[in-house]
Amino acid sequence: MDSKLVSLLKENKKIVTLSSNNLPISRKDSEMVGRFIKYLTIPYAKKYLEMVIEKKVAVPYYRYHKKQAHHKNVMGKVSYGRYPIKVSKYFIKLLNSLENNAKNIGLDPNKVVIVSVNVSKGNKFPGRLRVVKIKTGPGGIRRTLITVHKKTSHIKIYGLYLESLDTSKKLKRKGLKQIVKQILEEWHQKI
Repeated sequence: MDSKLVSLLKENKKIVTLSSNNLPISRKDSEMVGRFIKYLTIPYAKKYLEMVIEKKVAVPYYRYHKKQAHHKNVMGKVSYGRYPIKVSKYFIKLLNSLENNAKNIGLDPNKVVIVSVNVSKGNKFPGRLRVVKIKTGPGGIRRTLITVHKKTSHIKIYGLYLESLDTSKKLKRKGLKQIVKQILEEWHQKI
């Protein structure tokens, strides 16, 4: 999202942000889970992630799906998906934190729609040592130690507060997406 737009929305208390650095989860899985919960309200996103943990619903993988199994319970346009349990647990913690941020500002967390989930590579930390066998010639094998680096991810989540959202009705993702785009276009014109 545009930094000018985010700062303008923060001044008017229309957006909730959350950033977390160096989470010990996969970046690729985080991208797919972020795409899975985009344009959902916080309670629905948490509900879907809990269903992923229970393996009732699979997260669709639009990228990074080589040799991937097909599942019947994928919620998306593609038929292949996975159950990223560790990533889902971390995202539920992040959504709880986003909900608390909304309460601290004075917004109703049931009317906050997740607009953007930015995932980027984190720092690499030295992990465990691993012994590797290397061929040195005919009949010769040498053992060496290598370090395996731990992969981390940086995650930023933006949630937009919709005053006119009726929480009693169940809105689909497409409807919320259209409402969010209209509101963001109006705020872009004010910049």
